[in-house]
Amino acid sequence: MIKNKFILLFLFVAVAANAAQIKDVRFSCDAKKCAVVFQFASDKDLPTFYQKYDAGSKKLTLGFSASDFAMGEGTYDVDATSDWVRSMRVFKEPYRGMDFLKIEMTVGKSIASDKNEIALEKNNFLLKLKGKKGKAWTLSKIFADRKKAADKQAALDKKAAEKAALEEKKRLAEEKKAAEKQAALDKKAAEKAALEEKKRLAEEKKAAEKQAALDKKAAEKAALEEKKRLAEEKKAAEKAAKEEEKRLAEEQKAIEKALKEGGKVSALLPNLKEMTVMIGSGMEQFRILADTPIEIRNVSPIDKANMITIGLAGPKKSPVFKVGAGSLVKAVTWSPNGLKIQLQTGVNPVMLVQEGAFIMQVPEKAIKKDGFLFWSARPDGIYTRDWMTGGTTEKANFDSFVNRFEKDSKKIVSGSQTFHLRPVVRELIVVADEIELFAAPNDNAQVLQRLVFGDRLVNLDLTGLYCKVQSGNRIGYVNKRAVSYMDELSSVQAERLKQVDKERGELAEGTPAQGSQLDGLYEDRVSYSSFGRRDPFVEIKGLVEEGINIDQVELVGIIWESDVPVAILVESKNPAVSYALKEGDKILNGKVLKITQTDVLFLIQEFGVSRRYSMGLPDKFGGQK
Repeated sequence: MIKNKFILLFLFVAVAANAAQIKDVRFSCDAKKCAVVFQFASDKDLPTFYQKYDAGSKKLTLGFSASDFAMGEGTYDVDATSDWVRSMRVFKEPYRGMDFLKIEMTVGKSIASDKNEIALEKNNFLLKLKGKKGKAWTLSKIFADRKKAADKQAALDKKAAEKAALEEKKRLAEEKKAAEKQAALDKKAAEKAALEEKKRLAEEKKAAEKQAALDKKAAEKAALEEKKRLAEEKKAAEKAAKEEEKRLAEEQKAIEKALKEGGKVSALLPNLKEMTVMIGSGMEQFRILADTPIEIRNVSPIDKANMITIGLAGPKKSPVFKVGAGSLVKAVTWSPNGLKIQLQTGVNPVMLVQEGAFIMQVPEKAIKKDGFLFWSARPDGIYTRDWMTGGTTEKANFDSFVNRFEKDSKKIVSGSQTFHLRPVVRELIVVADEIELFAAPNDNAQVLQRLVFGDRLVNLDLTGLYCKVQSGNRIGYVNKRAVSYMDELSSVQAERLKQVDKERGELAEGTPAQGSQLDGLYEDRVSYSSFGRRDPFVEIKGLVEEGINIDQVELVGIIWESDVPVAILVESKNPAVSYALKEGDKILNGKVLKITQTDVLFLIQEFGVSRRYSMGLPDKFGGQK
């Protein structure tokens, strides 16, 4: 015990002027104990030493300060099945401010502690281990034997490689000879084929010259017929334009005459049977009865623009019935989604449907005495009754009805009570960069005018893939894929349209666009843009209809040059799954409404409420165009 303490003290106080060197490592056992022996090159200037055992990894690490390993750093396999030392990893690493040579030994079950006895015999450092019966080994001899076996195997491999190379050389020579023989045969066959090809080309040339003569004659005939057809189409288009211009003038003249005579123009919107208002005794009631019975499931909640939409099929052309004042309704008009009712700001009426009629009611404090004021617009006129004065029911023409309400308005409500009827046609916007206005519904027809993005057109009719439109004093046809209604524009197109109008001087700050034939038409209409996100106020729980869920897909491309535009979408979570959609194709709770060069517009119908959803192509940075 005293000897061991002396050796430890000697190792820890020794200061080496030069690094100590471990020449070899060996393992041996006697009748009492086994030991790992580290043979140093000299018994002078021996290093500091420590040992550490890690039970988890079964590794015993020995550290020697300022030491080198003669066989070099690296991993040395000893015996993978040994109960003592299985392998050794030799490396250098700083430890407590000193540069240590570490020998990390992977050990077996016979070594399970770092409290192993150490001893020093001249230049041999001994790590004594508890136990007997261990196979002796010397590290340098193990690797010398392994090197000898490796050299022997390398010699055998070299001999085998030389033999394989000789055989490969012989094989290549045989292949070369066969290739030369085949090349001679191929050359002969190629010369024969070239002769036959020359003969065939001569025959084809002769046939082509004959066909060219026939084609030229047919082309001249077709050109003559096309010229004749274009002349006839131009004549027909000019005649149609004159007739349409005449018809519009007659219609306008008839409307002006009817308004001038008074009472001959119905105060009702198309497809409505009755519109009734009753005010008094603390309440105001508004009632609408349509040609088609109204169902409560087709009535939308009040949106952020104070608008209610009733899902009914309506006319393509609709007046706007504007109520200038009052505590409940502001305006009524038809839209592509149905009948829209614009409410006054802050109004939250009670709504119900009874016997196919839609009724709204709110508290009213403008009239401070008992009695009712009643008016009802019907196809044959407007009926009014004032129960406060005991008046009788009367039938008035529209002008006198408006004038009387304007005159007496301050006695009835807080502001003037006026009604406005305006004839309306839906306006089309050019959404392509550049298109042609054709004289007939045919791409080969005469081009009357070139149109660019933002140009306004009056929609007259739909003929297959073409819309019949009026541009200025010209009437012609455009491809319906290149135009869109104002409320069908995507958010990107709407912003671009504002910029185009501003650049053309048609949109001053705070003023509506000038020069439009439908000036002020859409001031009471609202289009919803989701900017690529789902409407968070629409509940989707319980929907069971099958189809593509647009909340789970992304638009990656649009095939525009085909006869029918096709939108390519992929699933957001699995881009390997893609879909191709055309206009009119059904999706989950809706359909594809329109496909343009940069956007796809969807019509979504959930719980009787219709809304539009726009999806744009990504730009080069991955954002929305």
